[in-house]
Amino acid sequence: MISVTGEQLQKASGYVRSEARRAPVEVTYHGRPELIVLSVEDYALLRQNRKLAMQRSDMPVAKIERIANNRMDAAYSDLDALMDD
Repeated sequence: MISVTGEQLQKASGYVRSEARRAPVEVTYHGRPELIVLSVEDYALLRQNRKLAMQRSDMPVAKIERIANNRMDAAYSDLDALMDD
């Protein structure tokens, strides 16, 4: 990811716009990241892929079956005891 300072953003906004069309651009102020500039297409993709809560009645049967068939890695089996409390 390309990183520019706030001052660079002000002086070279055309460059930042051009780069943001290719990949997100990080804008820093006083050495700390503060903003990310990204294209409308990238933003739309982020919005589209947001995780939404679903009720079980709204889920397709295939998804419910996949969830029901998931198994935890044996390395974490000690966590099962936490569920008994």
